[in-house]
Amino acid sequence: MSQVTGITNFNGVYYQFLYQNNLIEMEEVKSKKSNIDFLLDQKYPVWLVRHSFGQDMGSEEYSELKEEDFLNDNRGKNLSLHQKTGVVRDLFYHGLTVPFSDGNYSHAVGPIHAGIIEPGHFRFVVEGEEIRHLTIRLGFQKRNIQELILNKPIGQVMSYSETISGDTSIGYSLTFSNIYEEAYGIHLPKDIRLFRSILVELERIAVHIGDLGGISEDIGYYPLYGVCVTDRGAALGLMETWTGHRFGKSVIRPGKVLVNQKISPKLAKESFYQLKKVYNTRVRPQILRALSISTLKERMQGCGFISESDVETYGFVGMVARMAGVEDDLRKNHTDYPNWKPLPLKEEHHHYNGDVWARMYLRFAEIEQSLDWIENIISTLDWDLVWSEGRDQRLNELFTKKINPGVFFKTVEAWRGPLLVALNLDEDGYVKNSYIRDPSVLNWHALELAVRGEQISDFPLNNKSFNLSYVGFDL
Repeated sequence: MSQVTGITNFNGVYYQFLYQNNLIEMEEVKSKKSNIDFLLDQKYPVWLVRHSFGQDMGSEEYSELKEEDFLNDNRGKNLSLHQKTGVVRDLFYHGLTVPFSDGNYSHAVGPIHAGIIEPGHFRFVVEGEEIRHLTIRLGFQKRNIQELILNKPIGQVMSYSETISGDTSIGYSLTFSNIYEEAYGIHLPKDIRLFRSILVELERIAVHIGDLGGISEDIGYYPLYGVCVTDRGAALGLMETWTGHRFGKSVIRPGKVLVNQKISPKLAKESFYQLKKVYNTRVRPQILRALSISTLKERMQGCGFISESDVETYGFVGMVARMAGVEDDLRKNHTDYPNWKPLPLKEEHHHYNGDVWARMYLRFAEIEQSLDWIENIISTLDWDLVWSEGRDQRLNELFTKKINPGVFFKTVEAWRGPLLVALNLDEDGYVKNSYIRDPSVLNWHALELAVRGEQISDFPLNNKSFNLSYVGFDL
């Protein structure tokens, strides 16, 4: 089954990106003549259409609608929810009123939040302590990334790529680098490609450990929270050892990796085992302890449920798909992930049934999956090659050559899910247009669905368990 996971318009030509068989492919869409045509077609997820083609149409006024009509997925019936005067509405907050019945009440969370957090507008309708529905609007961190990279050379574009979603710096810099390497016909040694994949997995491990701590904090289980918030530093420390930066900025560049030259290849290889030691002796025992406590299971199991059919209907991707038992993973059969072993989602469906427990357990399973794969790969890696390749200056000359202009796209299975980037490059390699689809673009709607019928007190836990990107949406 193919699933639309991206749509864009470059110079009057529509393109769609289809996810099937753990691959994403691009094709021109000749059957659509306007943005509204995509909105009317049920196979294109609403959040995707509004993110790709939405425009500021002012405040959204839905208070006179019946609640069942507001929540209805029939777009033909409720086209006014998503368009105005033939133009697709965006998903940024410009004012929002929603319907609710007598005895219910509406209240907003954000955009001003307590603590240090990126802002979003969450409009709840609540009956007693139960959430009837949630409507999310974003847009408070819009930084005009796509405008800033227009007509820019490779060096400047790569710097911007790492700011799209800061917790996915490695994933995005790799995606952009892969695009330029295809455009310029650069073929990297196998060991360089493998080391880049190792960095992607290290980024995943660091974030997952931190998220396990965050979920534990929200359920009031502080033994795991305390360990995760401190020993996440072991993964970030390894990233700094290898790259010179705790979040891996400026290490992946087209045609090379710029690793930390202050350490030797031998020390670089041995450093991984320090992370493995910290994880096995400090983090893993506390995770297993938490997963075995019946009261924690009761708090998480059945809370914030997303079904397999929801994933297929709304196009949810990455972690949100896998935690519901859908086997979507771009790393399967990928040449840069030799001997990759997928998780037993079907065999252990009791752990991957779409609730908060699944989102917690999936993180634990993916940490172990990534650590095992890295350990298998590092023993085969030519570390001397990796630590010397980045100093090759001949690449600078290559990037002064002309290329065949056109649209180039690449994908990377980052920690949240598949990143999708398409660049329309001119003959000098300058960006004439771009399309950037973070996994959160699709998955924010999963949070809306997950909290329906839940206690209002369950919202922070559900929000933390998804840990979606605001800035990855607010480009």
